[in-house]
Amino acid sequence: MSKLELHLDRSVAVSLSDQIRGQITYAISYGILNRGDPLPSVRELATSLQIAPMTVAHVYRDLLHQGLIVTRAGVGTFVADLAHLQEGERLQTSQADLRDIVENCVRQATLLGHPLDQVRQAFLAAVEEYRSANAIQHILMVGNFAPATDYYAQEVESILGDLNVRVHPVLLDDLQTNPDHALAQFKAARLAITVPTRLLEVRALLEPRHYRVAAVAFRPNAETRRRLSSISPRQHVGVVATFPEFLQTLADEVSAYVLLKTPLQCAHLGQARRICEMLKQIDVLVYASGSEQVLDRLADHVEAIEFRYAPEADSVNRLRPLIA
Repeated sequence: MSKLELHLDRSVAVSLSDQIRGQITYAISYGILNRGDPLPSVRELATSLQIAPMTVAHVYRDLLHQGLIVTRAGVGTFVADLAHLQEGERLQTSQADLRDIVENCVRQATLLGHPLDQVRQAFLAAVEEYRSANAIQHILMVGNFAPATDYYAQEVESILGDLNVRVHPVLLDDLQTNPDHALAQFKAARLAITVPTRLLEVRALLEPRHYRVAAVAFRPNAETRRRLSSISPRQHVGVVATFPEFLQTLADEVSAYVLLKTPLQCAHLGQARRICEMLKQIDVLVYASGSEQVLDRLADHVEAIEFRYAPEADSVNRLRPLIA
């Protein structure tokens, strides 16, 4: 049975397909759904939400293309393994390139008069020297917003600390704007990890540059859970999401930690007027990473809580074979 529970709000200016896509992506990204969990069939989900099957089918096609779900003929649809690397023909090509490089080195050495046994010994010695000089494993953490990405990089480095890794935060905007400059200082890195919502974009940018790219799942961090649990049921709480498609799910997440006697007020970053009105009526603001600009309009008496996530340890640990 699927763990997926979706809620559609037909009063907001967000299409039904974007709401469904956003909630499923959010559930996969932040540990509500895990690797291998089943999803409802197209017809089942369409019936439960009272929408056209074509709408659900379109969403599932998008998620399949993003690598977030997989389909098994005659069995069903399931959450994909976020650590899976779509190597395929690209891996075969890179192995062929490697053989060409090695063969060229051997050919040049023999043309200079070196016997093959000496070439083999020199090659093995060079590999060992390179391994010793590059004992530290360098990984990129690609994210949307600087403070959150810095935090994610620190957390991943802590989880993988016994492997002697260094995790470097890189912003997706910088990769899209000037990839050569963004990657210049990370030449030793060959693995990049990111949030599931950006997996497809990061793969398109980095796989042609011979990076392996994988995603990890996230969960609300301990400090976020602690602060949400401390909110009084009598307080008035508002929620601001950075992206409209994630607003409903963020509100559901907050509601899971807080039992309120008054309705939760919600807005996304693009609803400036709605946010202004909401800020006049609340005691606590819960905002998504990337929405920090709303803090400039916050009254002194309003408590602000960033809904911050942390990389999920089990998901990060699934990357260990790629690193070691």
